[in-house]
Amino acid sequence: MLDSPEHLLNRDAEDFAPPWLERQIIPTLESLPLEESSVDCVLSSLALHWVNDLPGILMQINQSLTPDGLFLAAILGGDTLYELRGSIQLAEQERKGGVSPHISPMAGNHHLTSVLILILDVRDIGNLLSRANFKLLTIDVEDIIVAYPDVASIFADLRASGDSAAHINRSGYFGRDMLLATEAIYRELYGEGDNKEELPATFHVIFLIGWKEGRATPKPIERGSVKRGFGKQ
Repeated sequence: MLDSPEHLLNRDAEDFAPPWLERQIIPTLESLPLEESSVDCVLSSLALHWVNDLPGILMQINQSLTPDGLFLAAILGGDTLYELRGSIQLAEQERKGGVSPHISPMAGNHHLTSVLILILDVRDIGNLLSRANFKLLTIDVEDIIVAYPDVASIFADLRASGDSAAHINRSGYFGRDMLLATEAIYRELYGEGDNKEELPATFHVIFLIGWKEGRATPKPIERGSVKRGFGKQ
């Protein structure tokens, strides 16, 4: 198990501590201390959206796998928290005449300069996995919608999960007036219930499965080798 914060790496040490398990603190998620062809499987749970060089880390993962090794991951996609991002943008344009980032960028948005995001779709993820030499790709998406009572509760969860903004170009103070403006816009545009008492927050999760090519990996037949078509014979 690899992670950069020690308290997260050891969070479940009392409940899950098999004798074969090794835990290692790494300085950054941008580089993996794994030798080539050294592991059979790599699992990643909601961490890759923090990586700046996503194509590079996927190549590292592929190189670390043994032939026919498995890569299984869940990553937050660009449509995550679109309700909150849009509400913040409108509030800042109204109060400040401009916008600045307040939320961690999700996959495909690592050069974010505002709260607006670019949507990373399944084709983008598929292209990245193919470029990293993964085979037999399986990609699925799921929108998990969580109901919150107010915007402050959403921010509390984001801070607890480490997904509040850590941009080097972050600027401006998000004070009480901005919070109230954001909540008013959020509730008006997206509020649900008889009195719009619930604020839905969407988490767009992309699930990835890829295999490193090996001798047992099925391969497509040669082009032009088919003797019969799908028409009537």
